[in-house]
Parts: sequence; C-alpha cells; structure tokens
Amino acid sequence: MPSDLFPNLFSEFKLGKLTLKNRITMAPLTRQAAEDDGTPDDEMAAYYARRARGGVSMIFCEASYYNDELSGIGYLNQPGIANAKHVAAWKKIVDAVHAQGVYIILQLVHAGRVADPRTFYEGESPVAPSATHSAGAVLYTDTDEEMHNRGLQPPWPKVTFPPARELTVAEIERIAEGFAEGAARGMEAGFDGVEVHGANGYLHYQFIDPKQNHRTDDYGGSAENNLRAVVLCCRKVRDAIGPDKLITLRLSQDGVDDFPGAWPRGVEYARELGEALKNAPIDAIHWSSFGWDDNRDPNSDVPLPKVLREASGLPMITNGGIAEGEHAERAIAMGAADLVAVGRPLFAHPDWPHIIRSGEPYNWIEFDRKYVINPSYDYTYGYPLNLKVPRDWDPDFENRRRKR
Repeated sequence: MPSDLFPNLFSEFKLGKLTLKNRITMAPLTRQAAEDDGTPDDEMAAYYARRARGGVSMIFCEASYYNDELSGIGYLNQPGIANAKHVAAWKKIVDAVHAQGVYIILQLVHAGRVADPRTFYEGESPVAPSATHSAGAVLYTDTDEEMHNRGLQPPWPKVTFPPARELTVAEIERIAEGFAEGAARGMEAGFDGVEVHGANGYLHYQFIDPKQNHRTDDYGGSAENNLRAVVLCCRKVRDAIGPDKLITLRLSQDGVDDFPGAWPRGVEYARELGEALKNAPIDAIHWSSFGWDDNRDPNSDVPLPKVLREASGLPMITNGGIAEGEHAERAIAMGAADLVAVGRPLFAHPDWPHIIRSGEPYNWIEFDRKYVINPSYDYTYGYPLNLKVPRDWDPDFENRRRKR
C-alpha cells in the first residue's frame, strides 16, 4: 500500500515486464570485493541479500566485466560474468535476493581508457573511442584511510592511466558481442535483466561525451552517432536475452576522471540524446549524478533526467543526492524520475526504505568508505566469513601484468 507520507515513492510501478512493489531501487555500488579472479564470494551474497531484505524493489549489482578481452576490466577485484565459475557464484547471490521478493539486474561494463593497468595482459593498452589519455588516477589507491580500511600496508602510491588507443569498427562490434555473451551468462545465473553501463567515465560514456569522442565516422560527431556503439550493444543484448527481460542504460555527465564533468551544450545535448534513444531496445534510462537536480548548464535549471525522460519517452531511474524520502518524492513528483536509485545511504543503512516509510525522525550515520569494505550484512547467507581477505594490490603494475 502507498505510504501516506510518500504516496508516489511507495506505489507499484510497471517497468518492462516487471511489476515493482515500490519506486526504490538500489544503485550499483563499486566495492572491489570479489575474489582475485572475479568470482563473487559469500560476503557479496550476504551484502546483497541484506539490502534486499531492507525494502528496495530492485537491485542493480556492481559493474561486472563480461570477458577478458580488449583490456576491459576496470579495477582490481571487480566481479565478472565471464565463465561458468562466475555464473555459479552469481546464481547464489541472485537466489538470495529473489528469496526476499526483490529483482536484481546485472550491470555490464567495459572500462575503456580508465581501466586499471594492473588488470592488463602483457602488451595491452587501454582502448577508447579516440586516442586520448586520461589525466586521472585509479580510484582508492592513494589514501591512508582506504588502505587502512582494506587492511593493506604502505607504500600505496597513485596509479595513473596509460594513453589509450582508438578502437577499430571491428573491435566496437566485438565489444557489443561480448556484452551480449555476458548478458546470456547472466540469464543462466537468473538475473532479471541487464544494465548497459554508459556512465561514470567508462567506455560507453567516453563514446557519448563529445569531449572524449573525436571520431569522424559513424561512431562520432553528433548525439546520434555518439550513441551508436551504445545502441548497438543494447541491441545485441536484447537479441541475447529476449523480449521479456529488462534492459536499462545508465548515463551521466561526470566520470571517475572528471567528477565535475558536464556535456557541452548541456540541456540541448541531453535533449538530442533523448531523441536518439526513442527507438532504442531499452526499457529505461538510469541517470547517475552527484546531485540529480544539478544540471551544470548555466543557461537552464531543468534537471537533466527530466529532459532525457521527456525527450525519449522512456521511464527514468534517477540517482544522485537522494538521502531522504522527501528528496525521492520530489524527483518523482516533478517528472524527473519514475524510480529512484539509492546508493550511499544503503551502505550504512540497509533498512533505508523501511526507515523513511515509518516517518520517524532518524539519526543518519554520515557516509564513510569503511561501510563499503565492511558493510552491514546478514549472516544467513555468508557465515562464517573472513571479511579481511588479503588482496594483492601492488601498485607496480609493470611487474603485475598477466601473461597469456
């Protein structure tokens, strides 16, 4: 039943073929908690099951790599869906989430130019839409606090990105096929759908961002062309998983190497992207930002998720800066969201949906990265546990490169 306080937020919503019990989903949250070979472990099953029990209607899992080709793995201890071992491990997680009556979506990603060089084989380099070089650094490699939380010892210097080479058209097509193969394995594990990651600095974001995509062929030069690789990927995924499973596309202006990032022409460019996505084989757009209503366009104050939703005609899942029920209700009421995706609050407060629905004042814990490494979880799905599994995060990636 809808909440009297939040009548929109706690109402059902039909998304694709799924009927969601409320409008609250869990955002994909990078944790680097898988085994060294990308296999999800029991702690991850406990983590996801606990948040499913907390009252969300659907969970987007953390970004996962779909194969070990073209230097696409993003970071150390990233989960994969690249082989039968990965599938079996994810199935345990999917079953634990389904046992709570919650849907779970597999998010697939290729890291592009911001792939951690410690994941490369010998002779590999990053790939991108164009030959560019990220000036950023691998996340969580240069702070004492993060090192302490993960039980690692110094020294821990910053790991930077090498220059990326431009993808060929054949490689763009192969990446789309790889997404489809990973999506098919996700269906074996029982996922309810797939999210194609086109946000936060990774490969498909790099295609969409005019600042990074300098191509002059069919894969660059306009909003429609910048989306072409993404839409191709979504089409291949749809062919692989069929018409009944969900496909969402995650978009953002900012990335891991450009936190204040903004699209040139702001609202105008977002509207062009939305128009180009009208006939894409997806069920929803998933907007990601630090603040959903901050469009970073000096000429307009219309939130970009509202622009994209209106231009595309697609349902909108909105993420960023939603920490209270009032924030979520406002986004839905003003037409900037059909669903919200909550991230950081769910690290420390797995029962966030139940808490806000109660209407009782609540003393929220300020977000801290330690909840990423050691979150609240449910022993039912992961006991006994060793939460401090040693990780080999040697910053000297030249000595770490894998041999085929």
